[in-house]
Amino acid sequence: MNKVNILIVGSGHYSTGTTVLSGKKATDKDFGVLLPSALELRARGVVDKIAIAARDGKKLSNLSEKITSISKSFNCSDDLIFYPQGDKVDDMAYKKAIQEMPRPCVVLIAVPDHIHMEVMSCCIENSLPFMVVKPAVTKLEDLYILLEKLEKNPVLAMVDYHKVYDDANIMMKEEYQTGIYGNMQHFTSLMTQRRDMIEIFSQSLNSEAPPNVNHYLGSHYIHMAGFITGAEPQDVRAISQSGVAGKMLENEDIADIIETQIRWKGVNNKVFTSYHISGWSDPSETESMTYQEVHLLCENGHIDSDQRYRGFRKVLSGEGCSAPNPYFFSLNTGPGGNSLDSKYGFLSVKTFVENCIKISDGDITIKELEGSLPTLRESDKVTAILEAADLSLENDSSVIRIARNNNKYHCLN
Repeated sequence: MNKVNILIVGSGHYSTGTTVLSGKKATDKDFGVLLPSALELRARGVVDKIAIAARDGKKLSNLSEKITSISKSFNCSDDLIFYPQGDKVDDMAYKKAIQEMPRPCVVLIAVPDHIHMEVMSCCIENSLPFMVVKPAVTKLEDLYILLEKLEKNPVLAMVDYHKVYDDANIMMKEEYQTGIYGNMQHFTSLMTQRRDMIEIFSQSLNSEAPPNVNHYLGSHYIHMAGFITGAEPQDVRAISQSGVAGKMLENEDIADIIETQIRWKGVNNKVFTSYHISGWSDPSETESMTYQEVHLLCENGHIDSDQRYRGFRKVLSGEGCSAPNPYFFSLNTGPGGNSLDSKYGFLSVKTFVENCIKISDGDITIKELEGSLPTLRESDKVTAILEAADLSLENDSSVIRIARNNNKYHCLN
C-alpha cells in the first residue's frame, strides 16, 4: 500500500482544538479531530507528510507544543509543514500548499462555511481528493457548480457527516432498510450545544457571511433522515428563536435555536415528516457539551437513540457533573494502545483516506462509493433543505417547496 500525504486546510477547533477559549475552558475536542486522526494514520504507516494551511503563520507556530504532545500519544513523528511559515499572514496560503504538497496527497478542509467553495474548487482543479466539514455548501447553485467541475475532473469528494459512522445510526439505517421498522411516519431530532460555541464562532458570526446553527448542527440529523430512508424532500418550514446570542455578540440577527420541519416522500411514495431542533445557547454549566437524541416513529414501533447519555457520567470536586461522549473522539489509551478505531469522528477521516488509497490502487471506483458514503454528490438533499430553511426564515417562516427536475433540486417560494 502506498502512503499518502495529508494537507489540513484550517487550524481551528475541529482541526487542532484551538479556540478563543483555549486555556480558559475545556471543550469536547481540545486537541481537535483532524490533526490527531492524521497523526494516528501516520503512526499506522498509512500517511507520510502532514501539512496544515491556515491564514496566520504565528498561530500555527504556537501549535508546536500541542503537536508534540499528541505525537507522543501516538508514538509518531511530530514533523509538520506549515503554510504560511513564520509570522506571515496569508489568506491564500492553502493555494500554495495545494500546489506544493507532494503527491499522492489528500485534503481535509475545516474552514468557515463561506470559504468552502473556493477551497474545494482549488482541490478539484489540482486533482486532489478532499473531505470537507459539513455542510459542504448551503446553496444548490454552488453545489451544482462543484459537481460540474467534478464531472470534468473526477476526484473523491466527501463531506464529514461523521454521524453515519456512529454504531447507533448504523444499526438504525440497516434495520430500517431491511423493513423491520415498517414505513417511517415521523423522525425527530434534538441537537443543542453549550453557549461556549457562540464564543468560539464569534468571529465568523460577526462576519459578512455568518453561519447559522442549522447549518452547523441541524445538518447532522437532517442529513441522517435522508441517509437512513432514501426519501426525497418535498417542502420545508423553519422557525427561529433568539436572545442569548444577540446579547453575547450584540447582534440580534443571530438565532439561538432553529427548528426545521421537513415533509418527505419515501421510496414507496409514502409521505412522512421530520422535525429537527438545533441550538447553541445551552448554559455553559450543562453536563454535556451536546444534547443529542433521535426518535423514529414507524409503522411497527418506536426507535429511540439517546446520543447524549452514553452510559458514562462523573461528578468531580471543583468541576461538577459531566456526561462526556466516549464514542465521538478522545485520545485515551487502552491496553492495546490508542483506541481511535472505536471513535466515529476518527472513522470518518480513516474511511476517506483508505478509500482514496483504494481508488489510487485501482481497487474501487468513485462511482462505486456513491450512495454508500456521504459524498458531495450525495449531499444534494441536505443542501436543498438548508437553502429552503434559510428562505423560509427570510420569508416569515413560510413553507418552501422543493422540486426535482433534470436531476437537480430547486427551491420554490
